[in-house]
Amino acid sequence: MRILASAAADMSGAPPDDAQLRDGPEIARLRARIRQLEQERASLQWMAGHDELTGLANRRLFHTVAPERLRRDDCSSAVVILDLNGFKPINDTYGHDAGDEVLRVVARRMADCLGNHLVARLGGDEFAALPRAPHPDVPPTWWHEVATSLSAAIAPPMLVREHTLSVTASIGVVPAGRSSDLPDLMRRADQAMFSAKRHANSTDKAGITWVVATEKGDHTETYGPEPVAGCRPGDPVWVHRSGARRAGAVESAGEWAALVRYRCPNCAGTMVDTIPTSGLTIRAEADPYLD
Repeated sequence: MRILASAAADMSGAPPDDAQLRDGPEIARLRARIRQLEQERASLQWMAGHDELTGLANRRLFHTVAPERLRRDDCSSAVVILDLNGFKPINDTYGHDAGDEVLRVVARRMADCLGNHLVARLGGDEFAALPRAPHPDVPPTWWHEVATSLSAAIAPPMLVREHTLSVTASIGVVPAGRSSDLPDLMRRADQAMFSAKRHANSTDKAGITWVVATEKGDHTETYGPEPVAGCRPGDPVWVHRSGARRAGAVESAGEWAALVRYRCPNCAGTMVDTIPTSGLTIRAEADPYLD
């Protein structure tokens, strides 16, 4: 008995009773359930603010986040509304599954083009964005490059269910200036987008339309960038990436892409990369480092 008592004394604490043994698995089960509920809550919060098909922000999140960004932005912003040209025939001819894939591709291209800027799908084939200028001291027409880059990013053909399909974009742009009235800015951008749509229908090519607020009212302009067709080595071009335009020169070219040497973002030297020809436009201005 003394040996048994001595052995028991050497043990650290009293042995667990049956209730303690039962509590361990129960606590683990409860913790696992809490983690599951937290994941479900995070998933529901994401779904409430994002488009299920494309993963972009939805209309509700855009209307929630955009006004706050407009109020606190120290750089110029612009409201962009975009509608696709040629999307309905794809749905009618190849079915809604093909149409959905086209929308996903367009969403990815917009997100890649605009980087960290707010991008949303409003519904159907209509999208919105809130790009901001890269720094406070930019030319008043900095958003020309954003519209041109978006148009160039969306236009390349895409392979969907063994079919080569393509869409273009009618884009309405309204520089926000000091305004934080999002409903008014979106109304004007929507009107500009419909002007671009009418231009596309009447000329059989997509245009980029923007609205400029003046003392005499809103002035609508239409702009169509001249794309590069049949690049040749030495051609001066603009490279449109991440909502910005950089001077470049073609090194070599194929049917859909070109090897281009172009300015680095900080203007400190040049870099060489393969760029889709849809992301290039003709450059008339000379560049001392490239030409």
